[in-house]
Parts: sequence; C-alpha cells; structure tokens
Amino acid sequence: MNPLIILISGPSGVGKDSLINKLREDCDFISIIVTVTTRKIRDGETNGKDYVFVNQETFNQMKISNAFLECANVYGNQYGVPKDAVKSALCRGQDALIKADIQGANAIMNLEPSVLSIFIMPDSTSDLENRLKKRMTESKKDLKLRLDTAKNEIDQAGNFDFIVYNKEHRIDETLKQIQEIILEAKNSKTKRVFNITNETTI
Repeated sequence: MNPLIILISGPSGVGKDSLINKLREDCDFISIIVTVTTRKIRDGETNGKDYVFVNQETFNQMKISNAFLECANVYGNQYGVPKDAVKSALCRGQDALIKADIQGANAIMNLEPSVLSIFIMPDSTSDLENRLKKRMTESKKDLKLRLDTAKNEIDQAGNFDFIVYNKEHRIDETLKQIQEIILEAKNSKTKRVFNITNETTI
C-alpha cells in the first residue's frame, strides 16, 4: 500500500488531539509528525509527544536552516512541521500524519497537492464553545478570538478532500470514519506522489 501524507485540520477545540492520540494507538502504519512550537507547555502535555517545545531562538534557527515543511504564527506563537520527520516516515513506508491549523493546512496543500486532507468539523458552534470552555485554557478574550476564528475556518472546510463531523461523546465513530478514509486512499490504484520525497536534501 502506498504511504501517504495525511493532513488533519479543523478549528481549535474540535478534538483533533484526542483523535490523533487514538490513531497513534490503533494504527502502527501511521507516524504522527510532532509539531515544533514556541508555545508554553500546558498541564498534561508531554514534550516530544504532544509538541516539541522550543524557545524562539531555536525555532528561528530551524526556520533559517529550512527545517520546516511549513511554519506559521498562530495566536501569537510559532508552529512548524519538521520536514525531516515527514520524509523519514515516508521512506520507512509509513504514513506521515500532520496536524495543522487552517493557515498551515492551506500552505501544506499548496506545497503537496497530493496530500490526503481531512477537516474535523464540530457538531455545531455551540458544541465547539462548550469544548473550549471545558478545556479552561483560555481567558474570555482568547475564547472569543478562537470562536471568531473557528467560524472563518469552518467556511474553508470545502478546500479539504473530506469533512468528518466529530460529535460529542462519539469519538469512536469519528475515528472509524477517518480510518476508512485513510485505508481507501492507501488501497487506491492511483498513487499519490509527494514533492518532499523527490528532494535531494531536506
């Protein structure tokens, strides 16, 4: 089966991390690409698993050395997808799964048109608001910003290959849909060709 670059995106608070953690447990043919960020680590997060947490100086050095497939400023923090991790996964015959915000996702889809892109959609904006409130990591001002941003992001869902609704307390159903999409793409007779695998250097 052909190794893929899988792109998962969606508004903040929609449950992307929970879905990716379950995919990590269930699918040994998928390599989760851990994003590098300058954001401060939150309670319950693990460096190297949830994100690779670095300072601004280190991030800038990585950016100058062309270490990122894509990088962007999101809510005042820097995020970057490490290029070598993506290429290494594909060379091992594994799928490279990337989580990105809409801004980053659009950039990756432009760079790698053959990427398998999946947008995770909330059941409703009120559902998304409740998820963010439960997370309790944002101030009221930040919460409003994320919700306003989410509405704009949802409007761009049509740019993705697939839209999957992640309904509250039904994560297993969402996970099954994502797995079916991935397996169908892997079994397709049409091979997806990625630019990153044709690079001589990374």
